[in-house]
Amino acid sequence: MNNDVKKWLHMIAFILVVIGSINVGLFGVIPADANGEGFDLLQRFLGFSPTLLELVDLLIGVSGVYLLITHAKTCRVCEASKSTQKAA
Repeated sequence: MNNDVKKWLHMIAFILVVIGSINVGLFGVIPADANGEGFDLLQRFLGFSPTLLELVDLLIGVSGVYLLITHAKTCRVCEASKSTQKAA
């Protein structure tokens, strides 16, 4: 896989993970209504299509796993700390 594809995969995965994190955070901050339903950011933007919401949730989950696996290779901060550790 060339570097451009890796860069785009990393950026898309990062954006999806940020959206998922904000969504989960809103569940914790905004209390549930009388029906037990919390605030769902994805539902606000994508509507009430269960299939579409499940697909986006799946993509967010896969993105989290992808970032977990590839983070050390693509993160500039981790890369800088590796080179600092080698020099010491």
